[in-house]
Amino acid sequence: MHLFAYLFAMVEPAEGLGDSFGQGATSVHPVILAVMALSIVLMFVLQRKYVLAPLLLLSILSPMGQYVMIGPFHFQIFRILVIFAWGRLLWERYGSGGQSFAIKFGVVDKAVLLYTVTSVICYTLLWQRSEAFFDEVGKSYNVLGFYFVFRYFIRNEKDIERTLKVLVVAALLIAAVMFNEQMTGRNILAVFGGVPERTAMREGYLRAQGPFTVYLTAGAFGATILPLFLCLWRRGGSRLMAALGIVAALTITITSRTSTAMSALVAAIIGVAMWPLREKMRLVRWSIVVTLVGLHLVMKAPVWSLIARVDIVGGSTGWHRFKIVDNFIRHFWDWWLLGSNNYWTWEGGDDMWDAANQYVSTGETSGLLPLIFFMSAIVYCFKYLGKARKAAGKDVRRAWFLWLLGASLFANLVAFMGISYYDQTSIYWYAVLAMIVAATSLPQKPIAVQVPAAPSSFEFSSPAPDLESEQAEPARSGSMLFS
Repeated sequence: MHLFAYLFAMVEPAEGLGDSFGQGATSVHPVILAVMALSIVLMFVLQRKYVLAPLLLLSILSPMGQYVMIGPFHFQIFRILVIFAWGRLLWERYGSGGQSFAIKFGVVDKAVLLYTVTSVICYTLLWQRSEAFFDEVGKSYNVLGFYFVFRYFIRNEKDIERTLKVLVVAALLIAAVMFNEQMTGRNILAVFGGVPERTAMREGYLRAQGPFTVYLTAGAFGATILPLFLCLWRRGGSRLMAALGIVAALTITITSRTSTAMSALVAAIIGVAMWPLREKMRLVRWSIVVTLVGLHLVMKAPVWSLIARVDIVGGSTGWHRFKIVDNFIRHFWDWWLLGSNNYWTWEGGDDMWDAANQYVSTGETSGLLPLIFFMSAIVYCFKYLGKARKAAGKDVRRAWFLWLLGASLFANLVAFMGISYYDQTSIYWYAVLAMIVAATSLPQKPIAVQVPAAPSSFEFSSPAPDLESEQAEPARSGSMLFS
């Protein structure tokens, strides 16, 4: 599995690229089509601050099997929605009466863009076929389309709070569906198509998946979103939403019955629990590195063989996950330049095509350069979350808010060890990155006099306060995230 779902066709490399390219027919349930039409209307008639609500809700709740065929091209529901989201963005930016609000690229933005561009180039050169190019362009459409829509519409903490409340609503609906799956063994969303009717079972346990393509991504979504809902707890009037979101996140995680989800949940809890050690994180990080190096030196097997022993819920394929990481490291010179078009033949069995690891999937399909840019976006998110938290000083509420964003980011990194995000989870992932960028670009010091200030030349140009917000957006300082 690669980072995102294929745009035009699901391609299995072992059978050759493009075998199913351009096949299929439009498959959209009338109810989904009607809701999509309503969502498009809402994106144009709602105030700016509410535009993301219909986009996020339907994009996450709609099964991937719902799509429209235009010639040889498959357009899933979320790909259609993002086109109209960009229409609203451009109308806001350049239309009559629109606000002058421009995104100026920062380090994370550049890393996301470079990751996308290099993935297209490397994947196309690797396969040297037009199908490969169009396939990767489709994935780029997903990445850049959603990421920069989120970047434009998520501008401050108020926008982040509204986005989190939308995710709470989505999580509640997903939790209800997945809980019902655990009780009945059937997915009620199968009536719309795109997901199996009967719930998957392993080792006697049902593994619910809701609207997601597989239970692994469903569980990862639930586990990694938990710290984000904690962000709402200290905000006035949001404790009920926070409590409901926490219950929904735990329900999604538990009903998925996967070790990947439980590992990410443990990582999220550890991340939150490390708050008292926030001033000593450098020591904590180096202690982890020294421990891993020490284990590698004394163990008979490599330290990454510990992955094979992870089986929290029973029936997990820890050995498979160890083997794909082991092959990834041992075959570095086979994939580092452009990726590999035969990695599924490496030792380990017939399942090596299933690179159920975000880092391995990115490297093996596109090479080292896209992997570096992918990791760079994550590293800089952590870097600027840390700097923004320190700059918050005695503002504990803001520091705690930033810390929880970091805990969610950390939980995603752990989830990446067991699955690559290739369905709705990829949309959620870029929303997380956009929220982190918005949070770390807020003013680092309290403003003594609240008067409209001249726009900063370092970030967004916004000559007038946003009158749609509950309060005017504060003038932004020159954040080190933007150049």
